[in-house]
Amino acid sequence: MIVNYESSPKNSILYSSSIIISYLKKNNRKVEFENLYNYCKSKNMDYSIFILSVDWLFLVKIIVEINYNNEVILCN
Repeated sequence: MIVNYESSPKNSILYSSSIIISYLKKNNRKVEFENLYNYCKSKNMDYSIFILSVDWLFLVKIIVEINYNNEVILCN
């Protein structure tokens, strides 16, 4: 699932994570969770892939936290 270049590269976590990271960088490293999901949805990303990607980014400490305002915060 992390590297799935052969069957469908757009469904890989690496590709999806790159979309999330680029959107966070464009928005000063902080975006509301719902806005992030709506953006990813507009890029035809499935909900399950979105959640897995956010989770993976959190585990590797690229996303620092989701704060009490429901904002996803990218590391510095």
